[in-house]
This record gives sequence, structure tokens and C-alpha cells, in this order.
Amino acid sequence: MQVAITIASGNSQTGPIPTTVTERQSCPTTCAFFEKGCYGKYHLAGVHWRKVSDHERGVSWDKFISEIRKFAPATLWRHNVTGDLPHVFGDIDAPKVGQIVKANKHKRGFTFSHHVLNAHNVQVIKDANAGGFTINASTESVEVADQVMTEHGIPAVAVIPSTESRRFFHTESGRKVVVCPAKIHKGKVNCSTCGLCQQSDREFIIAFPAHGTAKKAVDAIVTDR
Repeated sequence: MQVAITIASGNSQTGPIPTTVTERQSCPTTCAFFEKGCYGKYHLAGVHWRKVSDHERGVSWDKFISEIRKFAPATLWRHNVTGDLPHVFGDIDAPKVGQIVKANKHKRGFTFSHHVLNAHNVQVIKDANAGGFTINASTESVEVADQVMTEHGIPAVAVIPSTESRRFFHTESGRKVVVCPAKIHKGKVNCSTCGLCQQSDREFIIAFPAHGTAKKAVDAIVTDR
């Protein structure tokens, strides 16, 4: 499993924090954006991701874990700007995630996963969150995100239509939805100054408006749900 590490990202949304990219084999084929709409496939980041997936860039899994251990205490870092958690036929690779959790000790790592929330995957996600490495369940509607948080007790995020202009709103059940501050306050807020997605015990959903070159395709997918 190949992973590329950027020690200080130049991405305006993340800000200058460490970020990673994992090869496409890590992504579940069940992801709603796997064939179309994928940020990593169609965005400018796609060139980098393809090279990582072809093992032309990046490092081995063991080297990746070794590098994470070197991060200074309290470092906020984002795993998988593109890519997902390693898996075996759809079941998240628990030992590999366990390695991330241990390497992340005293640090503030976070990520997002589109893996199916079967019993095995939910437990892996819960264990990681309990161990200090935040895994957010990625969904395609705030109602599904609400259901995930209610039924499984894990943090969830949702992709919403690009036309959404509200900063805050609520689901039908009353759960608060916060639209990503980096999207609302472009140039003023980013992951390095926000950190909401790293808070595993939060009670609210974080929503990300569709963006990038495949925005229209993403809009069509999330609007139908």
C-alpha cells in the first residue's frame, strides 16, 4: 500500500499541515463517487494520486507509519486528502488502522472513510476514535449522516449540493449541521485553524458543498439522495 506524505501542505483549504494521499486501491468500489465525481480522480490532485497509485511517488506503508511517529506532539494532520483506509474485500484492515492509531499517539490525526458501515468497519472506526485517531464516516446526505451518528455513535460528514449557501442548518430530527468553515470563509479559515473534523466526540454534522471540476456530477449524485 503506497502512501505519499506532504509535511506542509500548500492546499489553501487544509492550510500548512501534514497531509497524505493513499493509492486508489484503498478506495471502496461501493463509494458513490468511485466511478464519477471523485475529487481525487478529476481534480488537479488526480495527477499526483495516479502517480502514487502507480507507485511512482510515495513510500511504503511501513515507512508511512514511521514518518507519522516523527510528527511533533499535538500536530494536527489530515490522512487521505485522496484515498481511503486499506481494506480486504471491503472490510477495513484493522491491524493497519491500529498501526496508524499507535503512530498518532499524542498527535491529532483525522481522516474520512467511505467504506460500508458493516459491523466490522464500525468497530474499527470506533476503536480508532477511542484511541485518538479520528475517522469520520463519509455520507452523501445530512440525513444519512444523522442516522450514522445516532445509530453508531461515530462522527459523520456529508457532501451536499454546491448551491447550499447556509452556514448552519438542522436535519429533520433536529441535529445541527455546520457547513465546512473553510468553504464559507475562503482564504480566512482552513483545517489548520479550524480542526472541527478532528473532534470525534462532536454532536454536529460537518457538510462539504460539492466542488472541483466534477462538481456537476457530484451535485447530481447528492441531489438524488
